Amino acid sequence: MSSTASPVNEAVVEQIPAGSKATFVFEPDGNELHVDAIAASKFPGLTYEVEIDGETRFGPAGIPPTDVDDLTTTHYPRLEAERSVTVTVRNPSQNARSVAAQVRGVER
Repeated sequence: MSSTASPVNEAVVEQIPAGSKATFVFEPDGNELHVDAIAASKFPGLTYEVEIDGETRFGPAGIPPTDVDDLTTTHYPRLEAERSVTVTVRNPSQNARSVAAQVRGVER
């Protein structure tokens, strides 16, 4: 895992200043990751985008695939990620937001 990556199956929280964005990168420790849920804190006005191995798979959208408080399965069958899952959250509002992101899956 690179020094900028976040652990899989754990929520990571970041403060997003007004008019800015946060990029959460999740990388498998092993050869690949089989993802069944991608979640982020849901706030009105934020936009959410998910990339798997550099390819946009969700968004930009006004809601996340699921909220970290629900962590409902979002992908069945599981999505396969060989290199990374990147969740980008943009905050165009005039207020800072504390946002959590989480990727749940099985590493192989």
